Amino acid sequence: MLKISPQESATESLLRLSNGHVLLISILAYGLLAQLAMFLNTPDTNGGTFWPGAGLSLALLLMLPTRQWVFIILGIAVSEFAGNSIRGYAAFGNSLWTLGNCLEPLLGATLIRRAGNHNGELVPTKNLLLFIGLGALLAPMLGATIGAIGTTQTLDVPYFQSWSKFYVGDALGVLVFAPVLLSRAQLVPFKRWTREQQIYAALLIGLSPVILHNWGPLLDLLLPYCYLPFMLWAALRFGLRGTAFTVLTIAYLVTTATLFGYTPFKSNFLPEVHGVTMMQIRLLIGSMTAYVVASLTSELLRGISTQKRLMHQAHQDELTGLFNRAGLNFRLDNSAQRRETDRTPHLLICDLDSFKPINDQFGHLAGDEVLIEVANRLRSCIRDGDAAARIGGDEFVILLDSGNRATVDAISNRILDQMASPFVGRFGTAQLSVSIGICRWQNGMSIESAMRAADDALYQAKHAGKNQSMWALESAL
Repeated sequence: MLKISPQESATESLLRLSNGHVLLISILAYGLLAQLAMFLNTPDTNGGTFWPGAGLSLALLLMLPTRQWVFIILGIAVSEFAGNSIRGYAAFGNSLWTLGNCLEPLLGATLIRRAGNHNGELVPTKNLLLFIGLGALLAPMLGATIGAIGTTQTLDVPYFQSWSKFYVGDALGVLVFAPVLLSRAQLVPFKRWTREQQIYAALLIGLSPVILHNWGPLLDLLLPYCYLPFMLWAALRFGLRGTAFTVLTIAYLVTTATLFGYTPFKSNFLPEVHGVTMMQIRLLIGSMTAYVVASLTSELLRGISTQKRLMHQAHQDELTGLFNRAGLNFRLDNSAQRRETDRTPHLLICDLDSFKPINDQFGHLAGDEVLIEVANRLRSCIRDGDAAARIGGDEFVILLDSGNRATVDAISNRILDQMASPFVGRFGTAQLSVSIGICRWQNGMSIESAMRAADDALYQAKHAGKNQSMWALESAL
């Protein structure tokens, strides 16, 4: 029995299926989607639907290894031929429809993989464009060409009319259904949706009866455009998975409304069959636009996240997690650029007293353990908005974003008290203290001057007996 871990999506579990499971899933899933599409097909308007089987078959081929492709295609062929036979279609047309629906996804999956997108990924945008161009626009031409021959010979429908219906239906089926699987989307209970997602779903469902209603020639022409903002909303806010579910929902809403009498783009000068085809084309264009926007947004956010991570790594001391010298300079530079007259930052340079004997007596690992604890104690002493950095072996710098002399003295005394407590580690117990030099960073004072003044004050604190704080002299500023 197939088990799916809580962290594993249902689509990811397909990668562990046996050949028999792949064959069975292909038969049942394709058959179910095909019968649903046939049920929603309305002869009065020549369909108004899409063929989800085209999206399912392409997604399965892209997600599963090539050694299992034969079982996917066999399942599609069995399901397609059996379903059409039950409905009483002639063997000649049935054979061609089955052949077209088998060769089309094979062509699309082969071209997409040969182009470098081996798993049907929809990001980066290059992969998405390969999927759209080869899988949704090019490959359906083959299926439409073969299927239209069967329809023309069996049902005596004009070839181009049949071909256009096949092509648009299959292309839309790929764009509507395949991304749901390829984005590894999972159904999440409604109560776990964010407030924005709940509002979005309510508006989409609630406005659909208004959008999908025949009000008159002008409104019937304009109202379907209202779905494009929803697609773009999903693309910008919910990513590829949210966009995939949005496109799927809108496609089934349109198809169901058509089944119950809605005629897209109804007018006296536009035949109904063409109106349905135009609705399908608008869904094609809207979904492609939304997927591209979602992919570009995903790349942008991923790039920003990577840039932040790299900057964080470049500015962080590896041992303590505080800022390093580069991070401190970055923070000081930002603070210098946003100076305000009513805000006076202060610099505190802290140097541990008698740290070298710990390394000599217990080893460098013990010294590292002490430095990590020192960093934790410094964090507990400063406020949100302040910054702490390790700029040398046992030398630390604190930037107090604002405050008067009394506040700075209180913080420095807190640091002295914290460092006076024994350091207990795996090496045993050690006693340390800290000396602190303080400088008030005045307007017009360079970073280098402020650091030098705080360092001079630290030197004075060391020579005055250590374990104390000392302010930089006003004459030194």
